[in-house]
Amino acid sequence: MEQARPAGSGVGVYDEDRVASISNAVAEAIDAAAFGVVSWDEVPRLIGEAFPGSLCSLLNHNVAENKLNFQAVHNIDPEYLKSYADHYAQLNPWIPLWQAVESGTVLVAEQDCPARMFADTEFFNDWLHPQKDIEAAVGIKIDGGPREIIHLPVHYPLSRAGSYDRAAAEVLTRIRNNLRRSVDLGHLLRKTTEGAVAGAALVERTCCAAFVIDSDRHLRDANQQAVDMFSVGSVVALRHGGVCLSNARADNLFRNGIVALSKGLPADLYQIPFCIEARNWHISFAPLPAISAFGILSLFLTRPMVLVFIRDMDARLRGPGDLSAFALQYGLTRSEIMFCERLAKGDSLAEAASALGIKVETARDRVKSIFHKTGTHRQGQLVAMLGVSM
Repeated sequence: MEQARPAGSGVGVYDEDRVASISNAVAEAIDAAAFGVVSWDEVPRLIGEAFPGSLCSLLNHNVAENKLNFQAVHNIDPEYLKSYADHYAQLNPWIPLWQAVESGTVLVAEQDCPARMFADTEFFNDWLHPQKDIEAAVGIKIDGGPREIIHLPVHYPLSRAGSYDRAAAEVLTRIRNNLRRSVDLGHLLRKTTEGAVAGAALVERTCCAAFVIDSDRHLRDANQQAVDMFSVGSVVALRHGGVCLSNARADNLFRNGIVALSKGLPADLYQIPFCIEARNWHISFAPLPAISAFGILSLFLTRPMVLVFIRDMDARLRGPGDLSAFALQYGLTRSEIMFCERLAKGDSLAEAASALGIKVETARDRVKSIFHKTGTHRQGQLVAMLGVSM
């Protein structure tokens, strides 16, 4: 981490021309980063270099889970950066203040909330203070949504507050609209992209009720069978915006499975049988491939989405499955489809290999190829997708 230089060393005068020059350079970097032309790290770098000895960061703080969704930084030691993301972000005493102020607010620590107010806290003593006198700060908040706070703080020595406070606050004020436009664009792109992914996942899914939910079980899209089922509400319903099963045991298993998938963990069950009013039902679900985040989308948490199917097992007397639409959607070869058909019938990897007359090693290579094409990672996920495609 850069050593703080004596007050006035290399600082100069922050007159109108210099403030305007810094602001214009940072604004251009924000616009370029929003479209993926440059890294978001360029934004804090330009600000940090304009105010020598300072630490600058652009953060998306996940308020709901009290953790960081995103960080771009300049002049912060990697160990301090990791410890902040792993632990101290949860203890940051300025977060409640950022939550309370309006979007676009610029705060100056020495005027609005000095660091010395938190001198007895773990955050101050173990994280902020050891970083070579960076207790003065300015920052700006830009709303990222109900679960997120996007803010850009600049920390520097108290000895430079007299030179930096006004100038840095003015720079943040002048780049405010660029940040707002980028965040608004990010919201629009994320909504559009997630909608496209959800809609594409439901194409050709007409054999049963199918819908897409996010990690909070909020409904993102649904086919007509699912819409009809929601309207009746006897098997599955929308409650407070979330999808719930009427069978309490199945709903608990379903909720736990979605939570596991949202954390990148394997779910214990991808297929859940349940009974409602003496009628047998079956729910299957699998995660959709993650959305690639670049440009402005990288500022936001990529929300996992899950494809869900519900079938009435008593009403459905199926003949041999047809995976032609599944093969077309994921670009599977004929040999891969034959392998999928064996797995869908309940064969193990070895049993499928034996039935198809191939070696187990070949079967492993084949299932790896199928995993790659379908965006799955475990055989249970793949079978869940196959079960609702036939």
